[in-house]
Amino acid sequence: MLVDVEGYDQQGIVICPNGTQGEVVEIGDLLIVLPSTPEPDQIANHGLPQEDQYWRRQELPEELLRVRSMDEWLESPKEFRQKFRPYVEREFVRRRDGFWFYNDGVLTYISGRHYMFLQWSRIDIGYPSYLSFQRDLFLHMAACEADSRCMGQLYVKCRRSGYTNMCASSIVDEATQVKDRLLGIQSKTGKDAQENIFMKKVVPIFKSYPFFFKPIQDGTTNPRMELAFREPSKRITKNNKTSTRGEALNTIINWKNTTNNAYDGEKVHWLYLDEAGKWEKPTDIREAWRIQRTCLIVGRKIIGKAMVGSTVNPMDKGGEQYKKLWNDSDPIQRNANGRTVSGLYRIFIPAYDALEGFFDKHGNPILDDPKSAVEGIDGELISFGAKTFLRNERGALKSDARELNEFIRQFPFSPEEAFRDSIESSLFNIAKIYEQIEHNDNLYPQPFVEGNFVWEGGRRDSNVLFRPTTGGRWRVAWMPPPEMRNNKKIERGKMLAPNAHLGCGGVDSYDLDATVDGRGSKGACHLYNKFSIEYPSNMFVAEYISRPPMAKIFYEDILMASVFYGYPLLIENNKYGIVRHFEERGYDGYVMDRPAHLRSTSHSTNVKTKGIPSNSQDVIQSHAQAIEDYIHQHVGSNEDGEMGRMVFNRTLEDWIGFKINDRTKYDLSISSGLALLAAQKAKKEKPKSTLNEKQFFRRYKYNGAGPSTLRK
Repeated sequence: MLVDVEGYDQQGIVICPNGTQGEVVEIGDLLIVLPSTPEPDQIANHGLPQEDQYWRRQELPEELLRVRSMDEWLESPKEFRQKFRPYVEREFVRRRDGFWFYNDGVLTYISGRHYMFLQWSRIDIGYPSYLSFQRDLFLHMAACEADSRCMGQLYVKCRRSGYTNMCASSIVDEATQVKDRLLGIQSKTGKDAQENIFMKKVVPIFKSYPFFFKPIQDGTTNPRMELAFREPSKRITKNNKTSTRGEALNTIINWKNTTNNAYDGEKVHWLYLDEAGKWEKPTDIREAWRIQRTCLIVGRKIIGKAMVGSTVNPMDKGGEQYKKLWNDSDPIQRNANGRTVSGLYRIFIPAYDALEGFFDKHGNPILDDPKSAVEGIDGELISFGAKTFLRNERGALKSDARELNEFIRQFPFSPEEAFRDSIESSLFNIAKIYEQIEHNDNLYPQPFVEGNFVWEGGRRDSNVLFRPTTGGRWRVAWMPPPEMRNNKKIERGKMLAPNAHLGCGGVDSYDLDATVDGRGSKGACHLYNKFSIEYPSNMFVAEYISRPPMAKIFYEDILMASVFYGYPLLIENNKYGIVRHFEERGYDGYVMDRPAHLRSTSHSTNVKTKGIPSNSQDVIQSHAQAIEDYIHQHVGSNEDGEMGRMVFNRTLEDWIGFKINDRTKYDLSISSGLALLAAQKAKKEKPKSTLNEKQFFRRYKYNGAGPSTLRK
């Protein structure tokens, strides 16, 4: 159920099965309405000193330990059943409605699934401890279930967060309550799904349940392929009774091999996609989800939910597709039907909030260094915080860029860190790029202004103005002083870029075709300042990435910026539409010829096509080399500890993924590299000479005498 929340422009999601409404919490960009608070005497730990208020699992009464099945329960004396019936009924209520307890003086609610996880799901280390970040994950999961617009949860996690155990517990909890349903599991390989999740987690958790939560089961006591809650054809064994009393649920938990269409054509009630950020080709998590999500929908109605979670592999090993799925799962960005692009709701928990070994006995993370040692959840004393620990680990790896990058990816502080690529898979120095990105993220105010260039008064070929606009197509970090803007330079009746001595630009244009991955290619442009004593130098000053509905809008955007700055542009000449646009408008003098130092020996000086070819191997290599050199000299910290002034994170991130043999997707890399090529100066070669053109000494005539008689 959705309700309006005062002070917010989005609705809250009511997660109480009874529809009660209490405190509103914000988790993962969702407003979650908790159930109303019960009376104090109905809250666990009420009346205890604050120090003694923490989660305690309650053991099953000893008398009930001897009851192994519902058959035995029904065969027990009436007095025995009457004595323990309130206990059993209370556990069913907590399973459905959740559980309230005081924790270190704070009134705390956990969902029913979280309660089942803590109280009744035995995992490899025993029964789980209460951890506050897992509470957030379970509440977020409950909101995904309660919201009819949502298909499930997408979690980008750090290592050792316990998410697999949480999902296995939730699958068992759901499967043992619903009728005629299919619940599925997939992981990065079929073997992982079978052995690591189904056999090592799902089956043991079910076996740890008390008898009153176990429905009729078919098959063996240790199934390998499916856990089936249906009527068996006969009893399994004498000691493990199953009964024909009551109606079987006819519900199944199974796993399948990792293929894009594993559950295609089936109605799936619950789907767990494990390690989705590590699915490598030919299985693509984004393509797999496109197919699997149809198993959760009938018409316009969502009939099933998914749990999708993973740490993130390098971009070329499944990470890129998982990142796209993450971007498609932003609950702030919804379509007209109220759904995200993927149908999922995403959530991220920083590593320091989930770092194993840094929780006090109340399950709260110890983030910062405590004034005195704190007793941890394991009984050991903790003298410093998780943030300090992780920063110390990072500091120790500063001399090893590869190891530092991998550590940050495994224990990220932000989604951006989680989606870092591996150094080996990048053409450029990722360590310096990430250092620059992190620096930019901490800058305040924002180091650039978003906006659009427009003709003054709407009159073309008048003066160009810049209008700051949130979400504008341009990001501008520096502008020329007013006296240098919109200048006109005419030589021999031709308009030329007047500030070519100060800067230049690069343009990656687009045509009407789609790229190989099915998306429309975007137009990109960078304006760049050359070396200068008077103005900011060796710096990208403006960035553009967009695909307006008409190509001519893009052409005009670029033309106006070029006129405003007075910078010439180097354009790939395989897409000549933008060059024709400049020519038709009389601004062809703003389009650069192929730079002299990039001309091949076969290049004719009579070729009139402006711009630079995109298919020349010499140009492709020079283009990548230019970016590499720029990153080395002007990105991240230099030898003096000064930070570079490359403020455009979109371009920095594009450089991370850039592939020299597959450049189509990297519009910002193309345009930035062209700007750098345009800024290069050709090295003047000394004219070659031959020995007969030089006189090494004066010429003498020899008269046959010795050296002393040489004459001129």
